[in-house]
Amino acid sequence: MSLLTLDVGRCVHTSNKFAICNKCVEACPVETIKIENSTISFTPSECVGCGGCGASCPSDAYSLDDFNSIQYLFDFLESDKSVLTCKESKLPCIAGMSVEELLSLVLISSKDIVQDIAPCETCSIADVNLKIIKQRSEEVNFLLEAMGQDRELKLEKLDIKVEDNTSELNRRELFSKEGVKTVVNIKQELQNKVEESDESVKIHKVTSKDISKIKDKEIPQRRSLLLMAMKRAKVPQEFHNIDIEEISFISQKNLDESTCTNCQMCYRICPTGALSSDFRGSVINFNPLACVQCHSCHDVCEPDSLTLRKTFALSNFFVPKVETLVRFNMKRCDECGMFFASKNGEKICNRCNIEEEEARALWGING
Repeated sequence: MSLLTLDVGRCVHTSNKFAICNKCVEACPVETIKIENSTISFTPSECVGCGGCGASCPSDAYSLDDFNSIQYLFDFLESDKSVLTCKESKLPCIAGMSVEELLSLVLISSKDIVQDIAPCETCSIADVNLKIIKQRSEEVNFLLEAMGQDRELKLEKLDIKVEDNTSELNRRELFSKEGVKTVVNIKQELQNKVEESDESVKIHKVTSKDISKIKDKEIPQRRSLLLMAMKRAKVPQEFHNIDIEEISFISQKNLDESTCTNCQMCYRICPTGALSSDFRGSVINFNPLACVQCHSCHDVCEPDSLTLRKTFALSNFFVPKVETLVRFNMKRCDECGMFFASKNGEKICNRCNIEEEEARALWGING
């Protein structure tokens, strides 16, 4: 039994109580993951260890103790295989591979990759996971075609025979490297069962360690992998713009300068640093390649100044460019001395203005 872990510091709900992201809930085939008041909980004993939640999470907050998708991908490429199948013990479910990882796999591999969906016919979680597998395959193939890549991610029902490796270890095998790994795995399984019995429902609470982790602006490993894979891709003769609905893991944004208050929340809340500013807060920059489409920046924008662009330019993958969404006229506040965005020649910042209005109301001064 796999042990599912949530890195609370990576989850957007930890830093943003207004976050609407529920991709892990939608991806869970046994409906054990729940979000209530920005608190995530699940029952470990109900988890089937498919990895679907981790592959769906934009900030890569979930992990399994016995499966690492990035490591699996590198092992897969090193073995020169071309078939992804859950009949192989190392892969719990194809739904445990994200769009970015599948796209990277196809771009890096020297062969077309085939996903074996024959086991889905008798799988108890196929109602949810097979749909996810098909959706991701369609997205990957759409992107490959739009980017002019002569590659394909296939879905097939294969008759794969798996060797029986359940024989008892002999003395020599026991003390070999693989034997030690087996013993460690057995020990881990026992530990998992103990932890499951200790806590029926695991509620993830925020600790001081999680709060400090929020300040780290890091892109998930799978995004770094995709950026590396794109260097191997053939540069198309023409760069297309695709509908934002056709891509699930990245975006471009517009910002309405007339309504933006420069409250700084969007780039402070961004988990990857896709949105950023300078030390004076005089600009808001956006790096599309760092965006994971978690929607958190939109959730905190009160005037709805920040919006998703209706199309995404595939040229971003080949010619990276940081966009400047807005520039502000910065002035030093006459009251507190802090810099603020002055739109109409104001001499004091919004905070000091509010304090002054409150003081006038307290003193009974009108106007």
